[in-house]
Amino acid sequence: METLTTDIIPPRKGTKQEKLVVLLCRKTGATLEQISERLGWQRHTSSAAMTGLKKRGYKIERVSEGGKTSRYIIRAPVTT
Repeated sequence: METLTTDIIPPRKGTKQEKLVVLLCRKTGATLEQISERLGWQRHTSSAAMTGLKKRGYKIERVSEGGKTSRYIIRAPVTT
């Protein structure tokens, strides 16, 4: 299981990136569809935003639910 590094760069308060981190920190994480719906983004934008979080030091775990659906989860607590 991946955890967060101590060198993360948190998103600014009140931004969609902060909302994305909150969604991914939930116990169940979030699917691309849930992220896209909640934030008003297209799927490719949601994927790109998660890539951006990874570049900022977040460790995002992908959990396959079978078929084509996957959940994305940040397992360690994050302080933003």
